[in-house]
Amino acid sequence: MEKIFSVLIVLGIFGCTGGVNKEDALITLNETEAPNYELDYMVEKWSESFVTKIDSAYRATINFYLADSSEACHVLIAKNNFELVKQSTDSFNLSFSATKDHYNKIFRGDITAMTSMGQATSSDPIPLNFEIQRAISDNATNDFIFVAQRFFNTTPYDLVKLGQEHARVVHGGLAIPIFYQKADDIGVRSAWYQINKGEQVNEPGDTNPFPQYFIITQGQGYAKIGNDTIAVKENEAYFIPPDHDHVFWNENDEPIIYIFLAWGKGA
Repeated sequence: MEKIFSVLIVLGIFGCTGGVNKEDALITLNETEAPNYELDYMVEKWSESFVTKIDSAYRATINFYLADSSEACHVLIAKNNFELVKQSTDSFNLSFSATKDHYNKIFRGDITAMTSMGQATSSDPIPLNFEIQRAISDNATNDFIFVAQRFFNTTPYDLVKLGQEHARVVHGGLAIPIFYQKADDIGVRSAWYQINKGEQVNEPGDTNPFPQYFIITQGQGYAKIGNDTIAVKENEAYFIPPDHDHVFWNENDEPIIYIFLAWGKGA
């Protein structure tokens, strides 16, 4: 499972000024469809929330692009304030690109930015692309993860909605990252997974150098842990030692749902 979000490798913002017309920002196609917000409106609202989650020393410059048009903007963040500018900048810390529709899905909370960037391998296509130009602090990995987890979430405690409608397929199963953090190659990570009938997560030989736990909350199926193949079911938890195979599959109509935990060097 080490590659669950292997793309998450890494490598700023002054009193809101700006002319975002909130009435013009909202486009309603009809009363039964979800609102479709403009990019600058969403970035403004994300920024308003984000500056309440940082300290006064935090500074960053973040670009945002629409993948389906030429529209772009960037936000300058400093001293718990921000300035939104309706164009990109050549000098930035992080840059993100997605379609307008996908930005709106993130804004509504239908999917998180972290889930949107999940990859099994770096060649897998993702709906939210990113670029890192320079670090914000001395821990570039955490810089990126912090923005991905906290900037795009307007809830005070960074609500992550679980369930297949909020997930993407990674490693053969539906996945939602919950929390990631890393310092000096010591990390902690967690994710929600669902394996539907006929699906398998991981392949034999997919091992990790750090310990893991799988906590099964629903369903039953099978797992290959090391050299052992066992039946697994809900309300069970399994420890995966470092460098052990960990393959899970489902032959039943009911999905298997579990929480994945990993920690230690390399996690």
